[in-house]
Amino acid sequence: MSQFHLPQDLESVSPSEFARFRGFLASHTITETEIGGAAVSYSVSGQGEKALLTFAGGWGGIEILYETVLGFETLNRVVVIDISPFGDPNEMVDAIDHILGREGLEKVVVVGQSLAGILAQLYFRRRSERVLGLVLTNTLSPRPERCRRWPLLLFKCLPMSLIRSLVLRKMARIERLTEEIPPSVEMRRRFVRALLLPSVEHAFTRKRIERILRLAWHFNLEGPYGPSEFSDWAGQVLLVTSEDDPYHEDAKTLASTLPATELFELPSGFGHVAPQIHLEQFHAGIQAFVERLPGCH
Repeated sequence: MSQFHLPQDLESVSPSEFARFRGFLASHTITETEIGGAAVSYSVSGQGEKALLTFAGGWGGIEILYETVLGFETLNRVVVIDISPFGDPNEMVDAIDHILGREGLEKVVVVGQSLAGILAQLYFRRRSERVLGLVLTNTLSPRPERCRRWPLLLFKCLPMSLIRSLVLRKMARIERLTEEIPPSVEMRRRFVRALLLPSVEHAFTRKRIERILRLAWHFNLEGPYGPSEFSDWAGQVLLVTSEDDPYHEDAKTLASTLPATELFELPSGFGHVAPQIHLEQFHAGIQAFVERLPGCH
């Protein structure tokens, strides 16, 4: 077991959020285990009848998801797995199964936002029998036309300094808002942004990004969901979106191809970060969906 490492110079951004985050670090640990020769990190916290599974490894480590963990662990068990050691979806899925078995979890509610939504779908497509419910937020639908090898080839040629710069620019674009937000929310957003920046600088290694690109490539290669692909699945899907999210059209596609699907719309004007702006509403909508599902064990 290892403790989360507390990033420095965060207290000046928001003392109240720093105290909340520091409390999270003090009460949560990462478990490190070797699976198939790969060192995999994960955390398990909370209590309750149902278990929520989500993923780190894209923008940074498990600590980046502290708002998700704190938002759900009072009423549920929350499992966060860092998938950064994997570029092959089948190896990733086998590792997830290993961890769930180790924690005595037969079925879970799989939750994924943005990149984690792609990872959630990769797992769901291979292990739907273990998925009681699927929650996808502001994420993509699988499309073969997006399956291009050139991003991976280009990535291999670019210096890491330029790649990190491009990532930061993308982060700035998706955070553009057209509506005002309360000062308290803005302070929380500034803190989260300050927490993310060191991750982009230090966690974004060439191997890590290459693996993410490979997972995304496999995701799109598998193509749209077939009408009878999940005919025997008894679970339910919740799609969280907003009209001005860049992937709103993908949410419509997912709604038309995934079974037993319902939509949960957040207010417009906040684009891709609407879930972080309306955090309480976002968590409450997902929790209500989870409570409508049957038990996990």
